Amino acid sequence: MATSQGYGFDIVSQPRCCRRWTFSPGSNHPPPSSPRITLVKWTPPRPGWAKLNFDGSVFHDGSGRASIGGAIRDGNGRVLLAFAEQTAHAPVGVVEGRALIRGLQLALDLGCRRLLVEGDDLTLVRLLRCESAQTRISPEMLDRIIWLLDSFDVCEVQHVYREGNAVADALCHEAYKTAEGRVWTDRLVPFKVWEKLEDDRRGVVHERVRK
Repeated sequence: MATSQGYGFDIVSQPRCCRRWTFSPGSNHPPPSSPRITLVKWTPPRPGWAKLNFDGSVFHDGSGRASIGGAIRDGNGRVLLAFAEQTAHAPVGVVEGRALIRGLQLALDLGCRRLLVEGDDLTLVRLLRCESAQTRISPEMLDRIIWLLDSFDVCEVQHVYREGNAVADALCHEAYKTAEGRVWTDRLVPFKVWEKLEDDRRGVVHERVRK
């Protein structure tokens, strides 16, 4: 049974998940008791796998703007495909779900069979990993995501802090520059996105201050 709250939903039963998925440990850190710095960096998938980083962005400035973005990369950090699109204004959890769905669809179109999925929406990641029943998406959207995840031979889902998801975030902001959705390959991505890609490829470490 699910109860609607505005645009979002709270599922009171156990979350649905496909037992055929395999799950990597992710970054399920306990809340710290005192301020400290966490080192965060993007890591490539293992050989033979592709990695999807996705993100959703919502402006709360009255403009009604929202966007999705993501990048699919191989074990060398090379971009197989990157996307950036505007989307209808909605709560951020819903927009994150749209970004994930779009990224999964594109990964399937590319013929990816082993996929590592990574995003900074901890609520969504924990739901998909069957670690929590809390959700900000509708049961219908959840069913769609599960169906797509189950379409891969092997799929892993894990959380990353936003500092390790900078490419997807940059792509979200690129979406606001044009009303039409864009898809790029490695040599064609905008310069600001390319900079973030190079940081990831070089293994640049970011400091995250946790309070």
